[in-house]
Amino acid sequence: MTANPSTDIQQCIQKCQQTAGQLRSLANQETNPMVKMMLNEGAHHLDLCLVECQYSLQELQAPAMA
Repeated sequence: MTANPSTDIQQCIQKCQQTAGQLRSLANQETNPMVKMMLNEGAHHLDLCLVECQYSLQELQAPAMA
């Protein structure tokens, strides 16, 4: 990790986006419906994490007035 939190968060966002894409790709190839559902669920959870990371990044770059 770098000394710059914004850079760290951006790198984390990119990695999570890649991982979510990989999970969806695996799900699209899967024939077992339960496994397919679980892979898509994992990707969905990463999507939720991404929203939180993007919010944190936004706050670091332009903090809201409290």
